[in-house]
Amino acid sequence: MKRILIPTDFSANAWNTILYAMELFKNIPCEFHVLNTYEVKPVQLISTVSSKRVGHYYDAVRIKSEEGLEMILDDIRNSKPSAEHIFKTISQSGSLVKIVQEITADSHFDMLIIGTKGATGAKEIFLGSNTHRIIKSVHNCPILVVPDEAFFEDISKIAFATNFERIYYRSEVVPILNLAKHQDATIRMIHVYDKPELEKVQRYNSSSLEHYFKGVTYDFHVIRDFSNIEKAIQAFIEELEIDILAMINYEHSFIERLTREAVIKKLTFHTTIPFLVIPSDN
Repeated sequence: MKRILIPTDFSANAWNTILYAMELFKNIPCEFHVLNTYEVKPVQLISTVSSKRVGHYYDAVRIKSEEGLEMILDDIRNSKPSAEHIFKTISQSGSLVKIVQEITADSHFDMLIIGTKGATGAKEIFLGSNTHRIIKSVHNCPILVVPDEAFFEDISKIAFATNFERIYYRSEVVPILNLAKHQDATIRMIHVYDKPELEKVQRYNSSSLEHYFKGVTYDFHVIRDFSNIEKAIQAFIEELEIDILAMINYEHSFIERLTREAVIKKLTFHTTIPFLVIPSDN
């Protein structure tokens, strides 16, 4: 049985993420853990006079979290979930990023699925701040980022962006393989190049990927880096109507570029399809 962790802040975007996860793993035995975290900041306690009142305030925040999760469970039951799905809730005090780090370190999860929405009116923002920090800090679990504009449709094309400059481990591609097999989808490997031919190391690494993908439908696409890699991948996604973009997060990877604070502030890469981030195995 797969174990899936889904953070929620009770927003419409978070609810859409839960629905997306339920459809993505439809008819696959899954145990979903819906997580809500809450924090009481010092500024919120300025008006309190006694420790008793502080305790009451903490209790009120905790109860609000627990009641919100109960309402989520009611909404899930009303949405007629798959009989293969089990739902559990986690209400915990602390910052979202820290709690997610702790939970994924202490227990195995097959995937973390999180919704993201940029700042109001800031369409250039690809990742929300929490999502950005989670991608940078969680290295033992694949992360599926679901934009607020993404609603589940049948998945037929999965783009796997790679430069073929490193060896790939089977554990890194398994999440892509599993997704492709369950959805009966084609894996389209994208290589954005600045040279007309692959170098020897790149050819070897591409061959290793072909070995892993023998059991699924796949093909290679080599596209010229016509202005920058972000725009090249974006154009590819739109032209071939890709449903999910997958990448492996390793040192000096494209994802590392995406998660640099200075880059995010002026980023033009803001796809509306889900984005699967897979941690490297080295």
